Amino acid sequence: MKYILLLLTLFSVNAYSYSNFIGHGYTSCLNCHFNPFGGGPLNDYGRVVSATAISSTALTPKSWDEEKVAYMSGFLFRKPKQEWLRTQVNYRGFRVVRNPGSSENEEAKWINMQLDGRVILKFGENDKFISVLNYGYAPLPSETPKGTKSSEWRSREHYVGYRFTPKFGLYAGLMDKVFGIKVIEHIAFSRVSPQVTQNDQVHGVTAHYIGQDWELGAQGFVGNLSQDADLRMKGGSVMLEKTVFGIHRIGASVMSSQNEYLKLLSYSAHTRLNLKEGSSILAELGQTNKKTENGSDDTTARFGLLQTYLRPWRGLYFLANIEYFNRDIKQDDYTLRWGPGVQYFLSQRIELRADVYDTRSFATKSSTRDSWMYLLQTHLWF
Repeated sequence: MKYILLLLTLFSVNAYSYSNFIGHGYTSCLNCHFNPFGGGPLNDYGRVVSATAISSTALTPKSWDEEKVAYMSGFLFRKPKQEWLRTQVNYRGFRVVRNPGSSENEEAKWINMQLDGRVILKFGENDKFISVLNYGYAPLPSETPKGTKSSEWRSREHYVGYRFTPKFGLYAGLMDKVFGIKVIEHIAFSRVSPQVTQNDQVHGVTAHYIGQDWELGAQGFVGNLSQDADLRMKGGSVMLEKTVFGIHRIGASVMSSQNEYLKLLSYSAHTRLNLKEGSSILAELGQTNKKTENGSDDTTARFGLLQTYLRPWRGLYFLANIEYFNRDIKQDDYTLRWGPGVQYFLSQRIELRADVYDTRSFATKSSTRDSWMYLLQTHLWF
């Protein structure tokens, strides 16, 4: 059951925060998002792109041209009448099936994973000043003790940002950590190992600079202030990306963080390759050094990721995912996870997705059966 619950965080909570969209020519997340490192609400340009370039036209009346489609991409199916306020609503639900076809071990469940409301205030030329609040529902794990004070309603992010110039901006508040590729699979080893998953946001200050062919992010953080003080991971991170051959990105990240019990040092190299026509390849390789207070569990873990996205036609993507994880590089044991998937943007406000995953552990002193599962996702946003 715990494994199923981990899988419920598999997908991003943010519409169109997908790193594979470099295949559409967008090397920087700042083009379409208020957050310069992706995720969270889309800006007006991002909503238009999602409607006119990403989503299929299956439900679009034939009499509509692209200008009409762009006009209808707003919150109330029209262009906003004012410039300073934007609102968005998101719902995401899953059907998760583990051990499909097994008469004894099959487990299936539908989970209402997300119901978020977003409010964005923006002022100045090119949204020079922004204030973002993303508040919503997130289910607690089944093993949460009864009587716990934890709530299923939480702020997923809240921050303010000011761009001193089109190239440089500062942001302060609760945000995602700046590290590596923000792939949509939040249980990816490249996200779990350095602790940059769906609910690992931190309070801090983030700087962003974008040059002609490179982009730099630096972040200092004091942990999530809603946690107990001894559990808050305090530290900082730096990420640098460079555009190569005009349409591809290569990058590297370093992050150091610690609380009273644990110290982490993570570093990785990654690439996002544009295959054109909406198709792309994502890859990341990195390590996380972990040191505990008493030294009883000091390890260095290694993680690897390779994803391909192929778009045969507008709105439809075929995925292939391969992951590698070695919990301790001094040991020979490791885990591989792979599987195909299909992602379909039926319209600008409807995303459907199906994934199959096989997880296999390789150990010198033991053997286990492969673990199979599939996930069906429905995502609606307005």
